[in-house]
Amino acid sequence: MGLPKRWALIEADLNRARSMPPSSAARDPTISEFGGFMDHNELELACDMLEHYGEHNLVSAEFWLALRDAANKEPLKNSPIHRLRV
Repeated sequence: MGLPKRWALIEADLNRARSMPPSSAARDPTISEFGGFMDHNELELACDMLEHYGEHNLVSAEFWLALRDAANKEPLKNSPIHRLRV
């Protein structure tokens, strides 16, 4: 699979995770940072922001699965989320 397609799949996973917290999450600084990182194609940092948000807020198992799906794709393979078992 080519890099552009892989990045598109990672972006889809990250956006899927981002869509799960309530709309009030938009006021959280980590979610704002997530948006900035996505805008600049900094996908690993965007994943880190969602992970940080999930560590400090109540999120669903589906949220963690979406992050794991993103991290299981290159180049996020080294993320701690890669080893997540839900």
